[in-house]
Amino acid sequence: MSCPLRVSPRRVVRSLVGILLAAGVTLPAVAADEPSPSNPGVFVREIWTRPGSAAELMDGSAFQGEPQRRDIVPAPIGATDAGDGFVQRIRGWVEVPTTGAYRFAIASDDDSVLLISPSGDADAATPVATVEGSSGPMSFDQPGQISRAITLIKGQRCYIEARHRDTKGPDHLIVAWKVPRSAFDRPMPIGASLEPAFTMDVWNGIAEADPTTIAAFDTKPARTEALVEAATPRNIGSNVAVRIRGDWTAPADGEYVFMLSGDDRSWLAVRPGGTPTAAPLGTASLSSWTETDSYDGRPGQTTEPIRLRKGQVVSLEARLWQGTGPGHLAIGVRGEGTDQRPITSPIVFEASPARPSP
Repeated sequence: MSCPLRVSPRRVVRSLVGILLAAGVTLPAVAADEPSPSNPGVFVREIWTRPGSAAELMDGSAFQGEPQRRDIVPAPIGATDAGDGFVQRIRGWVEVPTTGAYRFAIASDDDSVLLISPSGDADAATPVATVEGSSGPMSFDQPGQISRAITLIKGQRCYIEARHRDTKGPDHLIVAWKVPRSAFDRPMPIGASLEPAFTMDVWNGIAEADPTTIAAFDTKPARTEALVEAATPRNIGSNVAVRIRGDWTAPADGEYVFMLSGDDRSWLAVRPGGTPTAAPLGTASLSSWTETDSYDGRPGQTTEPIRLRKGQVVSLEARLWQGTGPGHLAIGVRGEGTDQRPITSPIVFEASPARPSP
């Protein structure tokens, strides 16, 4: 299994958000045999169509007898089409891509527990993270959802097992990890990749001005970088003009608010997708700096609600003039079950259906 942050634009891919929200859509298939230490990156997902308790997840008694469904999948992500009142278990091995301290994480609706065995011995797996009640599909901010640091060696085969129960309503399960020295410092679904969806342009030696009036934005930048998040790296320089651009796709019908965070003066425009010069659907602006994690505390920092259809694409453009200090610029969004601060590039998998296991 390779490092989960990679660029492979030739692959046919599917957004994780779509996988989690689209009823009846299952995980990509893999042309592989049963999971084993010698066959990492392959997982078996078993479903029992009966209710279970949180206690039964911990002691394993929820998984007695033959499952009603068994799939081989390339990533530890739960089924979203199993109805209500079921339990599921996902098991397999991952190959450690680089030596360092890893943190494993789990998100689910409803309860779940994640077990890990760094030695690869399934019988030695112990709980390292849990969800009590429910979490968002890619939310890892509850106590206990992220494990302590676990030191692993490159090439090591680590066993993972996720146990989950659903009662009623929407359901999801996902296992993620923080890979050391990755460009993405938050839990990334195991088996997934990020395709950078944003670009950052920087111009040096720019005098203070309203970002909407800086002429440098119409000239060739001093440097350009691809970004997996709609946010600048730290310490972007002094007396610079910075621009972030990229597209974002609405995961559902509804209203969305786009948010701006910046140091010092900044501006955001949200336009119809594919029309970078069209009149904005909404704008936001800041006349002075904010903290890096501040997205909605000041007048004008957020757009008015913008109604979008599922699958509708909008083009985002944020501009910044930075004086002295570290500086930063970021775009966030919230609405219809989505709250990303900053917006992250789509998490993607190869597009093909999961296959039943005999």
